[in-house]
Amino acid sequence: MKLPAKVIVAILVVFAVASGALWNQSCSSGPKAVKLTAHDMELVFQEMLPPAKQQEIAASPDERKKLVAELKKLLALAQVAEQEGYLQKPEVATQVAFQSDMALYRAYRKSNPDVKVADEEINAYHTAHPKDFEDFVQGNPRLQQQAQGAQRDEIKKQYGEFKVLAERARKDKIDQQDLTRIQVLIDRSQALAQAYMTDLQKNSEKLVSDGDVEQYFSDHSSEFDEVRVRHILISTQPKPADEGESEGGKDKKDAPKPPTKEEAKKKAQAVLERVRKGEDFARLANETSDDPGSKDKGGEYDFFAKGSMVPEFEEVAFKLKPGEVSEPVETPFGYHIIKLEDRRSATSASDPKVRQQITDKLKQEKLDARIEEITAASTVEVAEDFDTTPKAAQGAPLSDH
Repeated sequence: MKLPAKVIVAILVVFAVASGALWNQSCSSGPKAVKLTAHDMELVFQEMLPPAKQQEIAASPDERKKLVAELKKLLALAQVAEQEGYLQKPEVATQVAFQSDMALYRAYRKSNPDVKVADEEINAYHTAHPKDFEDFVQGNPRLQQQAQGAQRDEIKKQYGEFKVLAERARKDKIDQQDLTRIQVLIDRSQALAQAYMTDLQKNSEKLVSDGDVEQYFSDHSSEFDEVRVRHILISTQPKPADEGESEGGKDKKDAPKPPTKEEAKKKAQAVLERVRKGEDFARLANETSDDPGSKDKGGEYDFFAKGSMVPEFEEVAFKLKPGEVSEPVETPFGYHIIKLEDRRSATSASDPKVRQQITDKLKQEKLDARIEEITAASTVEVAEDFDTTPKAAQGAPLSDH
């Protein structure tokens, strides 16, 4: 199960390679203190984020704040998970250990790209740790299907190589290097936070009562309106490859270029004028629309709720009155002329679809509130004032990262 999109998924996207911090063990039995200094954050920014993300953060103070906030949430969730004994759960401990070893393995590979591991070393590892691979497979359901038949031996070999190199990294004290220590911290934090959030989500049904659902519907009934529309799209996108080929089999690069925005808007305006002069909308959609999913149905999209279409299209569609036709509406696909055919409203929260939508929304809100509460109460500190000069600007080639 994935972490809530508004919180943890954002972290995983930002830290596609990884991200980090320093984890300092306190002497007491209380929570471990996590403090990210400006130097730590500079390492996160310059060494762990992809170039495009570096540029985005460098150009926006809000993006810098978002990075800091998401890091703090992740580390706070990991902190509370450890406080509540998640490392005592065998499946969590196994995953945390694996993530830590993976960080070491990657760091060693980066420092020694041509390294080879002899079969004798791999066999020696498995002899010394006869249950490790079996435990690892049993703890990973997706791997259980792959580790069958002839593939099993190859996967077992790869696992042994991975473990051997992780141990070499420790012997070479690579784990004590700032960048690697940071990587290990983030990877173990993600494993802990994932386990904690999975349990929160399992129990989230208890967070929303029937009364909560009824009250929300009473206060926000218009959110559950649905509309049926027809539309005509004048596309600004390239045609699919099979449409771009000519009858003579010319190369696809010879396909005509899509119209510019100005050309598409002008064409949409001309079609709209035909609608206003009384021509049948459905026939015009069939004749002129570039939307393959609706043109053969007279441009019709059956009833849909908010959140189903791109925002620009949806905003206009829900503002129209039945029979009303919009001005050309720009979306990433091109220009749309939208006609509202019908509108309907949910009559009560007893509608199963409506009830599920409300329940999901309220559960997410309560989970988000719990995460904010955990973050506010944590001892995690993340420096906000750090250098956001992209690495490329310091002379490092982007291809290296």
